[in-house]
Amino acid sequence: MVTLFDILPSLKGVTVARSFDSTKWRLPIRCAGCDFLVNDLSLREESLRRKVAFFLDESGEPVSQALCPEAVWFPALVTRISSAQLTAQRAVLHVDAALPLTTAIVDVAFPGNELAGAHLADITVVDASGHRRTLNAELPPHVSVTGTIVLALRCVSTHLPTVEDSTRQSQLTVDG
Repeated sequence: MVTLFDILPSLKGVTVARSFDSTKWRLPIRCAGCDFLVNDLSLREESLRRKVAFFLDESGEPVSQALCPEAVWFPALVTRISSAQLTAQRAVLHVDAALPLTTAIVDVAFPGNELAGAHLADITVVDASGHRRTLNAELPPHVSVTGTIVLALRCVSTHLPTVEDSTRQSQLTVDG
């Protein structure tokens, strides 16, 4: 079988870097080879050192998830993949941490995984409580169980409209 590297040997030295949308991540994250750095903190090394999930605050400092009240959330969660089912355009990843119920996942990063050959896929993240969240994002060609995953989080509204809200709104809009 002939590969692209056989046809164009100069590609062997090429690496793929990733940029991060600051409106999604809200912290100073950047790509360094197959690792990701926040300030000078290697997320891969910190994940291996801690062995448990941790949040990153807006300045990029690690905060233990176990020490945080349930209602507190941060811009990113670094955790491990405990199970993975991959198909061509879809991935279901179980992680070993519980995500705050009032958050949505807006982006993901996979420290330790090469990005060459990554493709857009629907990624469903199932947290330790069994809650599912799905997003469309870049999925590396090789995702490993026990590998590190970084989830960019955003807060979602917890106020759902009620009948009283709609009645009050309609009374406010009546001309008279």
